[in-house]
Amino acid sequence: MAQAPKRRKKKRKTRGVRWILAVFLLAIVAGLAWRFLHGRVEGQYPEDVLGVPVYTELAPEGGDNRPGTKREIRYIVIHETGNPAEGADAAAHGRLQANGGEGKTGWHYTVDDHEIWHSFPDDEVAYHAGDGRDGDGNLYGIGVELCVNADGDFEKTFDNAAKLTGWLMHTYHLSQDAIKEHYDFTGKNCPQTIRETGRMAEFIEKAQAYADALEEQ
Repeated sequence: MAQAPKRRKKKRKTRGVRWILAVFLLAIVAGLAWRFLHGRVEGQYPEDVLGVPVYTELAPEGGDNRPGTKREIRYIVIHETGNPAEGADAAAHGRLQANGGEGKTGWHYTVDDHEIWHSFPDDEVAYHAGDGRDGDGNLYGIGVELCVNADGDFEKTFDNAAKLTGWLMHTYHLSQDAIKEHYDFTGKNCPQTIRETGRMAEFIEKAQAYADALEEQ
C-alpha cells in the first residue's frame, strides 16, 4: 500500500514525457508542412503579370541547361543579360534557351520592355547564379534576366521586371529580403546597370509595392 502512490507518480511522469514528445513531433510536422506549402510548391505558369504578357517555351527536359531537379524556392535573383545588341530582347533569349541554350547556363525568366519569356519551371534548379551545383543561388533562386538591348527601353524593362518580381513574391510567399542580386552569390557586377546607377533599393521598393497590390486584390 505504501508504494502505490509512487507508482501513480511515475505513471504521471511518463505521461508527461509522452505529452512533451507528442507536442515536439507535432511542431516538427507543422514546420515541414509550412515549408512544403510555402517553399516546395509546384511552379506556376502565368500568361500575364500585371498587364505584361508572359510566353512560356521551356528548355528541353534532359538538356545540358535543364537538370530537372525539383527544389524549394527561397530567392529571386536579379540579373542583366549584358547583351546590348539590337534585337537581343526577351524573345531572342527565350528562344535560345528553348533550343537548348549554350552550355549549362540557364535562367527562369527574361524580361524586356514589352513582354516576359518563361524558360524553366519555377520549382526547378537552373544554373544562373554562378555559385556551382550546391550554391544557394542556383539551388534555391528563380533567375530573372533584364534585357539591355540597344533598341529597347530599359526604364520599361526595369518596371516590368519589378512587376514580375512582385508577382513572384506574392505567389511564393517571399519577403523583399528574398530579392537578391547575382552579385550577392559570386561578387560579379550584375545586374550591372542597376548596380552602377545605385537603383537596387528602388527596384526592391517597386517590387514590394506590386506584391502589396496583388495581396489587396
